Amino acid sequence: MNAPAAKIGTASVTPASALIARLVEAGDPYAALGACVHITDATLDQIALATRRQRLIVAAASYAPPRLLDILSQDADAPLILRLAKNPATPADALARLMQGRPPARVRRYIAAHANAGALLPQLSQDTSIEVRRAVAGNAGAPADVIARLATEADGPIARAAAAAPQADAATLEHLWRTCDEWVRADVVAHPNCPPGILAEAEAQEDPLIRRKCAANPAIPDDMLMRLLADPDEQVRGAAVRNLAISGDRLDKAGDPSAKVRRLFARRTRLARPMIARLAADADDWVRRWIARNPDVPADVLGELAQDPEAAVRRSVSRNPACPPDLLSALAVDPQPWVRAGVALRDDAPDAVIALLLDDADHDVLGALGRNPATPANHLEMIARHPDKDVRRSVAFNPAAPPDALGLLAQDVYPLNRAILAGRGDLARALALRLLDDPEPQVRFAAAASLARAAATTTSEQQ
Repeated sequence: MNAPAAKIGTASVTPASALIARLVEAGDPYAALGACVHITDATLDQIALATRRQRLIVAAASYAPPRLLDILSQDADAPLILRLAKNPATPADALARLMQGRPPARVRRYIAAHANAGALLPQLSQDTSIEVRRAVAGNAGAPADVIARLATEADGPIARAAAAAPQADAATLEHLWRTCDEWVRADVVAHPNCPPGILAEAEAQEDPLIRRKCAANPAIPDDMLMRLLADPDEQVRGAAVRNLAISGDRLDKAGDPSAKVRRLFARRTRLARPMIARLAADADDWVRRWIARNPDVPADVLGELAQDPEAAVRRSVSRNPACPPDLLSALAVDPQPWVRAGVALRDDAPDAVIALLLDDADHDVLGALGRNPATPANHLEMIARHPDKDVRRSVAFNPAAPPDALGLLAQDVYPLNRAILAGRGDLARALALRLLDDPEPQVRFAAAASLARAAATTTSEQQ
């Protein structure tokens, strides 16, 4: 994307019509495409699709408006057809149009896997290509009758996909359980529609894979899940701990000899106080890291974790939304910059803590302050002038960044910084207009999209 920049004038762009006129005058396909994402205009569409290169770009772009993809499908050659079939934004009508041209199996396979191909799936499920039928079986939108028909085929990949299909019904799952190998059976017992009788059989299986998938089933009976929490296999117990069908407060008596399983305990909410205390004192630092981020941990336990010898644990405390102001103050002077950076990200940090961190020279700390809405405006402008491009870029993400700081980023020598700035939804019109003249296509695209979004919103509010 290195087309020359299009020079655009300085008239007001508040109404969508004014913006359209300016972009048409410029004739820049990248800016036109950015605007097309939010406003509809036939002339802009023509500019965005004016060249062969642009049509190929749009056909593969997941952000492209469905109407442009529909236009491309009306007169598409082989490369365009393949890109449209792979593009997740291609609408159903366009996919149907592609199918009318009798595309090759590779294209049919992509269409069969497409989220918008629902109406085409019954036809594609009877395709002569096994790869196409496998793609249909793996499509989350495949209806129950299609899955049931495919499940009768003697094909391993189809069977596995059918066992995991969201619409697979109990009868199909029963058939797969009785006729397929352990890999398919494992997917069957993980399915929310799995019949209770099969779950009961699965719990008693010697194969830990079957029991693990059973423990992960969100529809598993409560008593069965509690038994699997005591399974001899750590992976089975881990799957049971991850299962949200059981409340965290019921895990209090489920201490585990495996550090991997205890890490999973530490990530659960609504844990009982004794369980929290036990995890906070765990010998495994990853267990302590996870529990230090848990918002249910009381302040006194967080205070202990804030003195942990492992810096990553202290960093987790600094990122915990329940961390009290006094602990943030203590962590703001931590010897490890990564811990101080965690505090610098907190928009609820006391003013004195922010003021203290403003004297920090570490790049991670300054980058965190650049993102923090609580950082004073004059300091955000200083950060926007920092010699390091990554530190400067942080200000582009700050919703409270002042106009002067954003103006500096609009002149940044690093294109990515300007592109991120141009994509801000609240970017001032004057600044977005300036970025429409940027030498980088991606910056012009983002600036036009920002202006079009604002113009479309203004038009909608006036109606």
